[in-house]
Amino acid sequence: MQKPVIVATNMLESMINHPTPTRAEVSDIAIAVKEGADAIMLSGETAHGKYPLKAVKVMHNVAIRTESTVPNDILHTTAAAIQQTLDCGDISQGHISAMFALHATNMANTLGTPIIVFTQTGSMPILISHFRPSSTIFAFTNQERVKQRLALYHGVLPIHMQFYEDADKTFSMAIKHLMNLEYLKQGESVTLVRSGTRPIWRSEFTHHIQVREVQD
Repeated sequence: MQKPVIVATNMLESMINHPTPTRAEVSDIAIAVKEGADAIMLSGETAHGKYPLKAVKVMHNVAIRTESTVPNDILHTTAAAIQQTLDCGDISQGHISAMFALHATNMANTLGTPIIVFTQTGSMPILISHFRPSSTIFAFTNQERVKQRLALYHGVLPIHMQFYEDADKTFSMAIKHLMNLEYLKQGESVTLVRSGTRPIWRSEFTHHIQVREVQD
């Protein structure tokens, strides 16, 4: 349904009054990550707890360690479901976009590259996030509200940036921005994605994907 899943029910409740979590609470965080949740959230632990910073650090550390051990099998499960839908003959514009997102994910995973997406609505980075690529999705948008929305999705790092009339200039500025932030280095490759649902630089409905080498 392209909606973020947030797990947020008393995940570290004991840390409202104690500096360390229980084993069950650590297990709950790990399970939420393994189940593919987009986000995990604290409430009382940081709103009125005695150890708000420690609670955040515990949740962060457990999530990062768990995520590094989770096999990327969600991709295959979702891909099979979409392929089954297509085999039934129900090919719509939405299913074409989903298949494009799947192929973009497969390409990035195979080549070991991060994904750079340019979007005005957020739809394509959300679809790609659904397939859980193994690297970061850098979602560039010229809409502040879209940036805020994308921050909730798994693996997406949204960045607000002006889009220029010239597509290549926009690409270059995006890569330069990521290099300045030390997310990319010269000589590395990136997968660039443009959605055709609401085209930014052209009028026709055409998805576009390419691999480029990072250069100054």
